[in-house]
Amino acid sequence: MNVLHELDELLGLDGDEYDRLDLFQEADELIGQLRTADVPALLALWQARNLCWQQRFTQASTNLDGAVLRILLGGLLQIQERSHGVFELMSRLPATADASPLSEALLDYAEQAWHVQGPASHRQIQISCWSCGLSGRLLKRLGLSAWKDAGL
Repeated sequence: MNVLHELDELLGLDGDEYDRLDLFQEADELIGQLRTADVPALLALWQARNLCWQQRFTQASTNLDGAVLRILLGGLLQIQERSHGVFELMSRLPATADASPLSEALLDYAEQAWHVQGPASHRQIQISCWSCGLSGRLLKRLGLSAWKDAGL
């Protein structure tokens, strides 16, 4: 059985079974085995699976390879109806942002979410951008001098 198929089955288990058997570490190990070639199939699964599956993936993604993470985030930004994932996975990026197209796309996404999702999401957006080094750039885009100005 390939890694992605095994991961899909594991993340799709009944909630009680997943929690009772404490399968978080096993999911994390499988996620760590994903390669860039797996990302298109992973993105297809992402769109086909429910929020619980997506949440389990993001929670167990501590060993996700950096190249896979960057491609996955780029793909998630292209999905119109993504309900979960981008902000949660941003925290897995290195703490120093670069000038890559992905960083710019994440900034665009964060800025749009800031305006669309409203104050209830501002803290998550701020923390996600801070964790990957995009906080200052987002502040500048929002026309703020400090997070205090946004009430955070």
